[in-house]
Amino acid sequence: MSNVFAETTRPPRPHLAKGIEQIVPPALILIAFVVAWEFSSVWFGIPKYLFPAPSDFIGKFVTDRSVIAYHFAATGYVAVVGFAAATLIAIPLGLAIASYSSLRRSLFPLIVFFEIIPKTITAPLLIVWFGFGFAPRIGLVVIMTFFPILVNSIAGFSSLNPRLHLITKSMGANSWQTFRFIRFPSAMPYIFSGMKIGMVYAVTACITAEFIGANEGLEVMILTASSYMDISLMFAGVIATAMLAMLLTGMLLGLEKAMMPWRRDQ
Repeated sequence: MSNVFAETTRPPRPHLAKGIEQIVPPALILIAFVVAWEFSSVWFGIPKYLFPAPSDFIGKFVTDRSVIAYHFAATGYVAVVGFAAATLIAIPLGLAIASYSSLRRSLFPLIVFFEIIPKTITAPLLIVWFGFGFAPRIGLVVIMTFFPILVNSIAGFSSLNPRLHLITKSMGANSWQTFRFIRFPSAMPYIFSGMKIGMVYAVTACITAEFIGANEGLEVMILTASSYMDISLMFAGVIATAMLAMLLTGMLLGLEKAMMPWRRDQ
């Protein structure tokens, strides 16, 4: 009986209270923003066909859910595939450049040169080369997300103190063990920093490619709605794009916490 009473009077878990502290303030700010937006059109007399209130376009997520879901999935597919391809290329290349000074001298200036070129001007070329399918959009995502992941990977793999190599070698660790238990974990904070920047670029690249030429995607839905002056559907598309970016970023943050448990309290 005393054990039951102790369990019922036990204070809340620290991590639960910390999670509530992290969620409640942003939620309150979001609610206040939506309420202010809802009544701003009435207060300032803004016509709904120019700047609809949230109540005017939230219903589109119900009435046009199949259309929004289709274009949402198309944009999300391109962003995820392109981002994954850029990550799989950039991280090993960053390791190679950080490990061999000859590669740094020969490849890095060339990579910086291509990074200086504005990425949006390559979208028409990709469409000319690959058509209006998924290939040019995935290619633009790879191009726009590759450089930040690469640069942060190089910085991460180069940040390890060289003395640690000597220490692990003296303890009998081989190259793979040193990489697995020391070098890669120390580089992961840098890598994930680049990946978080690249994820934002991935969604931007999808929207840019869809604006220039595509058959499906959220930007295609927005452009189609604009041709019919369906402002509510256009706003729903904009909100859906922001939701996609937040969803993908949240998934990336979850992966970061899973792969770096020693940083969960930071």
